[in-house]
Amino acid sequence: MSPIISVLQRLQPLSKETIDSMDAIIKQRHYRKGELLVRVGQVPENFYFVSKGLARVYYVRKGLDVTDYFAIDNQFIGALPGLFSRQPSHKAIEALEDSDVEYFSYATFDKLCERHHDLERAARKMTIFGMIEGQKRIESIRFFSAREKYEELERLYPGITNRAPLKHIASYLGVTQVSISRIRAGKQ
Repeated sequence: MSPIISVLQRLQPLSKETIDSMDAIIKQRHYRKGELLVRVGQVPENFYFVSKGLARVYYVRKGLDVTDYFAIDNQFIGALPGLFSRQPSHKAIEALEDSDVEYFSYATFDKLCERHHDLERAARKMTIFGMIEGQKRIESIRFFSAREKYEELERLYPGITNRAPLKHIASYLGVTQVSISRIRAGKQ
């Protein structure tokens, strides 16, 4: 069974018909380190799931590369504003290490949700989870110290501090690489 279907099943039990329909639209691809799944300016069509590996969503503002979020081993990832609005994306998705990725067309998935209400419920629950995580992210940016942000990163993405480049971790946390080095050394 696809890892995507396993995740959806944990959110909402799915009928065999729904599982078969979902299985029919899921595709797989291996991405090499540094390869882009979505480019800035591209209209995204797919929703991705990193089965094994590491990827990030990022954007460029005033010449700075800023990591929005990561996906590590069995996590979803997507350039969501562009995907949902069908507009060119202001974000890109990059594989930070060789990664096995499953993906599906969002438009096709949306049509499946119209036919399979158990899938629609799973999608709704996944959306609620994403909204809650987004709210937590906003609160961490506004209220957490650099150390607390770093600890939250390790909770959300176990093992990432040994896998992602320091510059991407720093941009995600909104701190300097020096600050992260101090946190790791226990000086902050």
